[in-house]
This record gives sequence, structure tokens and C-alpha cells, in this order.
Amino acid sequence: MQNDQEIENILSRILPSPQREQFGRMLSQLQKGDGKSLDWASIHSPNDSMQVDYHSLDEASNCTENFSRLVVGKLNGGLGTSMGCLGPKSLIQVKEGKTFLDLIVEQVSILNNKWGGDIPLLLMNSFYTHEETSAFVDSCSLPIITFKQNIFPRLNAKTFKPVSPDEWGENAWYPPGHGDFYNCIQQQGILKQLIESGKDILFISNADNLGAVADPKILSYMIEKEIPFLIEVTPKTPSDVKGGTLYEQNGKLKLLEIAQVPKEHIEEFCSQEKFSVFNTNNIWMNLAVIEERLKKGPLDLNVIVNHKTIDGQPVVQLETAIGSAIDCIDNAVGLCVSRDRFMPVKKTEDLLLVQSNIFNLEEGRLVRNVKRNNPHLPEIKFGQPLDQLDAFNKCFTTIPDLLNLESLEASGQICFKGATSLKGEIKLNGKNKSIHIENGRLLNDESIEG
Repeated sequence: MQNDQEIENILSRILPSPQREQFGRMLSQLQKGDGKSLDWASIHSPNDSMQVDYHSLDEASNCTENFSRLVVGKLNGGLGTSMGCLGPKSLIQVKEGKTFLDLIVEQVSILNNKWGGDIPLLLMNSFYTHEETSAFVDSCSLPIITFKQNIFPRLNAKTFKPVSPDEWGENAWYPPGHGDFYNCIQQQGILKQLIESGKDILFISNADNLGAVADPKILSYMIEKEIPFLIEVTPKTPSDVKGGTLYEQNGKLKLLEIAQVPKEHIEEFCSQEKFSVFNTNNIWMNLAVIEERLKKGPLDLNVIVNHKTIDGQPVVQLETAIGSAIDCIDNAVGLCVSRDRFMPVKKTEDLLLVQSNIFNLEEGRLVRNVKRNNPHLPEIKFGQPLDQLDAFNKCFTTIPDLLNLESLEASGQICFKGATSLKGEIKLNGKNKSIHIENGRLLNDESIEG
């Protein structure tokens, strides 16, 4: 690595304080090889006192008073690049012409109307999403607090020296993960502002998780049991093997990400045997506890080393995760919730499911259609170009009836020309010749080659 003083001189030119100190701590952790090495044999799934089941919670009480203390937050820094969309992911239309943000605002507004409250919506944007999100916020009547997270310089993958903004332009910078949340709300005065206004319980989640709705039972549990920090987890399925999980070590609850796992234990980490649940990134926290902890100094969050290629050049991004604060908070709790609280839209396959009649939209939230007999969702796999949003929208001008669908594999040039139904196992290959599915057609256990 480059000389520490040389790197410090570079940082002093491109980063203001305290961002410079924050980035310096992350870089120092990387240089030291992250002394927090895992003793794999000593870690195991949490006991029942550290990871409780949602169904064991008491019914909600004092809802009006409890909701008056609540803030709903969303991590809103992501773009829809995985679907070929360059704008904020939260402004993609997902159901009945409504975007993620439309549904989030509707959910919070309904809570306010129901409990006579003034729950604010807190949005952490990145420099990628801030401008367009702010334009959306200006059109809303709901109290919304937006802020932009920090930007840090990418590092040359060989030298670990910050790349030059003069040479790289905007590509020199990146948002350092959602663990940046704590520094931002403290540095920008938002934490103090919320607490002084009586808002001391925060429920925060990813903006693309349509299942993450503020729950009165969890809120009541947080307040009555004086829980300082809570992460929702849900049972693993084969598609969730790489998700982070909670573990207990020496009587303390911690978050384990796949990037921290020694290579020889990756297979065991991904199995459902050692760790049966994964982190939904639905997080509840007592803001007064966070404020007191931050007075002692910044949170020592695990640094995630993210390797990227920008314009053909290998770079490194140092990031942190919001959930890793659990390592720094005593008496934190994991809560095992049902799968319907984790419904992220990461790919166009997910988008098809939520837009279909498998889900209904009720009060801004998705509700499983009781007319689907199979408790499991269909398995959907798209090849090119259907993995891109533009091609997806051209293909599905009308979303098919999926109530009886078991699986769908589709790629190439495909177009659904009207109301159609898919049943059983369907395979559509339009790579050699385009496929047109006529209005009113039922596909039942069919494989079609274009």
C-alpha cells in the first residue's frame, strides 16, 4: 500500500472533515487486515432470548401514543441498474402505475390517518438519487426529511491510493454503503432534530422492499421491552443463501455477512443448517440510545471491501452496512418474521410477480391473493433481453394471469398481446424467432420455441 502520509495528504485535498476522518478509519481497518478475525467454531445461531419469534409478541397496545414516537425511514440510494434503469430505483413503477415511493408515502399517510399521528418519512439518498427524489418530495404533502449521504473516493485496486477526481471526474466517487446512515444523521443534525421533536423510534428498511411496513406489534415490543436495536430476520430459502445472518458469540448478538466468512466455510454459511435465517435489513432502533452511543465516538462498523471495474480500471470501494451497528449496541435483539415482510424487487422477475394478480394492493402494501392455492411463489427466470426494464415493459404490455403458474423461463423476443393466462411450467425461447402470445390465450405446461 502507499505511504500513510501520502494518502493522508491526498485525502486532505479532496475530503472535508469529519468525512476525512471517517474514511481514514475505514482505510485503516482495511490496512490492518481487519483484526476482527472470526473464530468459526465459537459462533452459532442465537438463543431464544436474543432471537425471538414474531408470534410470541404480545398484541399491540397504546398504539396512538406509540406511533406518535415513530419515524419511518427508507434507504433510497440505489439505482435500477440491475434492470437497465439509470434513475432512482424507487421511482420505477411497480404496481397499478405507482412507484415504490408512491406506495411508501401511501403507507405512512394511512398510518397517520389511522392513529392521528404525524409520522415523518426519512429518506437517505445518494448523490445518484438525491436530485430526482427531491423533485418527487416537493410534490408530497406528507412530512418528508431527505438527506444525502457522504461521498468517498474510490481506491486504485493495486495501490489502494485514492483515484484522482481531476482525472476520473464523477467516477472518482461512490456512496459508502448504508452504514453511513449513523454518521450522516449525526453530522447533519437530523438525529438531534428528531429526538427533540419526540420521535425516538425509527423503523428503517430498503426502499425496494415492498413488505417492509411499520408493524404495531413490533413497535409496541420495542417500547415496552425497551429494546435498543432490533433486526428482522426470516427463514432461509435456497435463493437466500448469500444473505447476511445473525449469530451469537460470547453472549453477544452480531451480524455476519458473506464477505466476512472464511473461504473454507462459505458452503456451511450458505446452507440452511448452521444458520437457518437471514437478514431482511428491516431494522428498528431507539434513536436516544444511538445518540448516547455516538457521543462516545463513531460506531466501529465492519468494513466491506467491494471490488469494481470502472471504465476498464479495477477499483476498490470501502463500504459499511447499517445492520452491523448491532455489534456495537448492547441488548440488541433479532426478530424472526414471516416471509411477507421481505419482498424486495431486485430484478424484472420480481417485478413480474408483484405486478401480477398473485398480489393485491391494499392500503399501499402488497397482500398475497388468497385465490392462489400454492403457498410458494412461481419460479421465474428471464434471459436477455427480458432482464432489462425496457424489454420487459414491451413484452408484458398486459401482465398475464399467474395464479396457477409454477415456473416460467423466458428469453429473447417475446410479446404478450393482451390478457393471457399461464399455468403449470412454461418455457418460452424467442432467441431465434419472436414469439407472440395472442389475447385470451392459455398456456398450460407448454414449451414454445420461436
